[in-house]
Amino acid sequence: MEYQYLLYRIEDRIAWITLNRPEKLNALNRPLWKELQKALEEADAADEVSVLALTGNGRAFCAGDDIGELTRLQDPKDAEDLFLDCIYGLVNSIFRLQKPLLSAVNGLAYGGGCELVLLTDIAVASESARFAQPEARIGAWPPIFAVFGPPMVGIKATQELLLAAEPISSQRALEIGIINRVVPQDQLQESTVEIARKIMKSSPASLRIIKETVNQVLGRHLYDFRITCQRFLHEVAKTEDFLEGATAFVENRAPLFKGR
Repeated sequence: MEYQYLLYRIEDRIAWITLNRPEKLNALNRPLWKELQKALEEADAADEVSVLALTGNGRAFCAGDDIGELTRLQDPKDAEDLFLDCIYGLVNSIFRLQKPLLSAVNGLAYGGGCELVLLTDIAVASESARFAQPEARIGAWPPIFAVFGPPMVGIKATQELLLAAEPISSQRALEIGIINRVVPQDQLQESTVEIARKIMKSSPASLRIIKETVNQVLGRHLYDFRITCQRFLHEVAKTEDFLEGATAFVENRAPLFKGR
């Protein structure tokens, strides 16, 4: 399948899925959310693939949601398409993958980018990578991390990221469990391949059952996540603070929040 915003290749039984909007720091617009879901499902179904690996092209892994697109979410149908079809659809697909999903974090992973890393089975990051959930700074909040962060990295670590909304280093991300390994930039792909090869020594049937068992635990929160997306549509996306925050970000100025 041809992709507009992704690079897709299979090498040594690893399906490399590369976010490819480098001029936008691989920010997630609606087409990219949907393409990523299709690429993951394609790789998961391919007989010649044993492991999936997600990374970014350029100096960023993923800068999060395309804020310019968020400022245009005044049409209820557009908002529903983004949060319920694109975002919820991708998260639901990730929890249904039967093959291991790795991430090679080559640069900043902010907002939705940090959330994607959280959802991968194993994450390797470069020493210079940075992680952040800065949604509160634009009057929003991160639905994926708010729901899945507490059971995956703990409540305190989640609150630190979401409330302070400040970037953290790859070393700090390792300490709190967002990622598994920190390596020099020039060893990122090699280290990811090394982990993939270790995984491929195991029984595919065992790997599938392991993933199903773990995802059953996390999958219990999918209903909460869908409700969270719906809450965003009915509450946050309609607040003055959200529109002001997103607009201020695009205009490169400090937002003037009113608390409503």
